[in-house]
Amino acid sequence: MINFPKDESLMVAGLDLWEAKFRELERAKTLDEFIVEEERLAKRLRVKNFRFPPDFRDSPFDKVNQKLKIPFVRFPRWHYCTNCGYMHKVPIFHFEKPRCIGLPFTGKSCAKEKIKRKLIPVRFIAICPQGHIEDFPFEEWVHNGSKCTDTNPVMRLRAGRSSGALSGIDITCSCGAKKSMAGAFNENSLQRIGVTCHAERPWVGEEYEKDNTRHCPEQLRVVQKGASNVYFSNVRSSIYLPQWQPSVDSELIDILEKNWSFLNSGRVNNDFDRNRFMFVVTQKLKVEFEQTDFWIDKLLDAAKKKITGYDSMPSTDSEEFYRKMEYDAILKEPGSEKQDFYVSKMKVSEYKENEIISRYFDSICLLHKLRETRAFTGFSRWLPEDGKALEAKKDFIKLGASINWLPAIVVRGEGVFFKFNEKLLKEWAAKEEVIKRVNTLAKNFNQTKLDKGQSARNITPEFILIHTFAHLVINQFSYECGYGSSALRERIYCNLEFPNEVMNGVLIYTASGDSEGSLGGLVRQGKPGNLETIVYNAIENARWCSSDPICIDSHGQGPNSCNLAACHNCALLPETCCEESNMLLDRAMLIGELDNPSIGYFN
Repeated sequence: MINFPKDESLMVAGLDLWEAKFRELERAKTLDEFIVEEERLAKRLRVKNFRFPPDFRDSPFDKVNQKLKIPFVRFPRWHYCTNCGYMHKVPIFHFEKPRCIGLPFTGKSCAKEKIKRKLIPVRFIAICPQGHIEDFPFEEWVHNGSKCTDTNPVMRLRAGRSSGALSGIDITCSCGAKKSMAGAFNENSLQRIGVTCHAERPWVGEEYEKDNTRHCPEQLRVVQKGASNVYFSNVRSSIYLPQWQPSVDSELIDILEKNWSFLNSGRVNNDFDRNRFMFVVTQKLKVEFEQTDFWIDKLLDAAKKKITGYDSMPSTDSEEFYRKMEYDAILKEPGSEKQDFYVSKMKVSEYKENEIISRYFDSICLLHKLRETRAFTGFSRWLPEDGKALEAKKDFIKLGASINWLPAIVVRGEGVFFKFNEKLLKEWAAKEEVIKRVNTLAKNFNQTKLDKGQSARNITPEFILIHTFAHLVINQFSYECGYGSSALRERIYCNLEFPNEVMNGVLIYTASGDSEGSLGGLVRQGKPGNLETIVYNAIENARWCSSDPICIDSHGQGPNSCNLAACHNCALLPETCCEESNMLLDRAMLIGELDNPSIGYFN
């Protein structure tokens, strides 16, 4: 739900209404600019491709795709008048802003006013952990679970007469029934009056009044529509890895990606239909006739290399297995300046200013160019989804079975990759004091998950170390190279699910770049002569927090005590930067405790 100016509350519609708009663009042959190709992520989420959300264009210089709009529905449906309290429930597709028609059963009414007052949406709604959402049942609440006996009952909401609390909000029915909102937020408040979840999904056009046969076993929870637990988005991201050799020109890659569906549809095993490539070369590339065969052969060769790499990708939704491919590619594949993946691997011996890099890391990789695709796969309510290796809930945001795409955005940027010294890390993680401290943090973290009915998660010393190190280095990078801390992100590579697939690294990269994708500052700071100072200062600054000794001696702080020595003064970052919602952090993993500094990895 989004609150718009002039007291409008709208909910983004499901993909079915988006598809109707995209079909119009497809018929007009202007859909190509919204299509995003990312083979690895598409295979993982079992979709054909991704699409940019349409942007609104009203400039006279935009010749195509003008005045596109993301479709919305109206929610909550209950609205009320701030003057007389008249309540009215509108359909989700109601286009006009609802207005007050007055209350016939009270002395005060807006009915005689020349300009009808606009109604504003109520702030009370009901959600369930399965993701359903519906209006607060005002009629049932007033009548203690039953419907009004009047033919056309009229509801009235009066707020703030006695106090600002819920007890000061009165709901009145035209039949004379009256009840305050006191106790509405209590546990099982709706179940006590017999109101259950109706499995409403207004974003896909479903209303309970039109189909009252649906039922959900979960209990309804009453919340305010602006509460943080109303909506948790599920996003899957992917670093683009080229499925061809670095020698393939970026222009050929662009042609293949934009026309891949057409070219691949005529393939039998690895044999492509040459006529389709002829069509693309003549119509899209518009090359000279005598150069046609040359370009067809180059496209065919690149397409076969692409197919070989794509068919070898597993169609699993395991986040760790998926990231292992990126981890190996960063360490082994240099990519090319012509592509959206270009890595230069530095030798740790080149960092000579101090011994931190050469002692504690195996390698440093500079990602001059990278492309990240972030796809929206669904959402949850009340509690965020448990874990990362989950089946994409793409059917939850659409009804049409033929919709084989998901909305996504693409970010181009740069990054610095740190690979920790595996031998030294393994020796450090085996220390008894380190294991004891991590077990305390893991107990706090998993106890909260178990209390919510979620499964426990494996937490290792390596993960806590890498995660905390990433936070401290992001803070230091923001001081050194001009990026705001909210413009940088972490991508952690650590083996939690499959111990045999060893990963001990972290990628710090730009989460928002310019149109070209890179300002160059992050990569430059990762070069020898610069990175040593940044890492050294990040570790030294972590040795003392302005909240110490309280912070370093903490046995649990932050959300649900899921951090140890980490607070807003030392290790926390903006939520957009962190993959773990600023949890599972501990500076002591890097620099040790005050009375036991030897447990720090960088001690």
